[in-house]
Amino acid sequence: MEQQQFSLEDYQRMADQGNPDAKYILATKYRNGEGVEMDKARAAQLYRELADQGDSDAQYDLAFMLDSGEGIPQDRAESEKYFRLSADQGDSDACLCYGGILFERGEYKDAERYFMTSAMKGDVKAEYNLGLLYVGEYLGAPDMDKAKEWFESAADKGFPYAQSMLGSIYLDEKDMAKAERYFRDAAEQEEPTAQYNLGALALSDQIKMDYSEAVEWLTKAAKNGMEPAFQLLMKLNSQGQ
Repeated sequence: MEQQQFSLEDYQRMADQGNPDAKYILATKYRNGEGVEMDKARAAQLYRELADQGDSDAQYDLAFMLDSGEGIPQDRAESEKYFRLSADQGDSDACLCYGGILFERGEYKDAERYFMTSAMKGDVKAEYNLGLLYVGEYLGAPDMDKAKEWFESAADKGFPYAQSMLGSIYLDEKDMAKAERYFRDAAEQEEPTAQYNLGALALSDQIKMDYSEAVEWLTKAAKNGMEPAFQLLMKLNSQGQ
C-alpha cells in the first residue's frame, strides 16, 4: 500500500472498514504525529486491536510502547506478552527484545534461541548477544569458536562493541596484530574500552604507536567516561611525561 496516495480521512475510513494495513498506518501516524495531532493512547489502542488479531508488527510496537511507557501506562508484564507473541512469529526486533528479557531473567538457553532467530536474519545486536552468551559461562563452558564466529559477523557489519570484544579475545590469545586492528576499528567509532586499550597497549610497548597518538587515544577514552584511561593519564602527568 502506497501511503502517500491516501489522505488521513481515507486511512480512517479504510481502518473503520477493517483494513489492517490502513489501521496500522493510522496508528503510526497518531504515534508520531504525522499529519495529525499526536495521540499515543489512540495509537496504542489501534496497535492493540491489530495485535490481538495476530499482527506481529503491531504486537512489537505495542510491546515497545508498554515497555517504555510511551504515552501510555508502563506495563512490563503486558509488554513481555506482546514481545513474545511477535517473536514467536519470527519478528527479528521482537526476538531481540524478548531474548534480552530472558537473558536478564537467567533463562539463557531460551534467550539463545530467540537471539539465534534474530541473528539468522542479520540483526547485528543479536549476533553480538550470541557472542556474549558463548564467550561467557551462561550455557556451560565457553565456546570461543562460536563466540568469535558471531562477534566477527557483527564486527564485519561495523558494530563497535563486537570489534572491541574481538580485540580483547585476540589480546588474550597474544595475537597483537588482530587485537590492534579490531581495537582500532572500534576506537574510531568512539568505543571507549577500545580507545583505552589502544593507548595502554602502546604505552606498554605491546603494539607500535607514537607516544602522542597513544595519549590521544587515552584522552578520548577518558572524555568518553573510561576511568582507567583518566587514571593512566594522571599517572603520566605526575611522571612529567
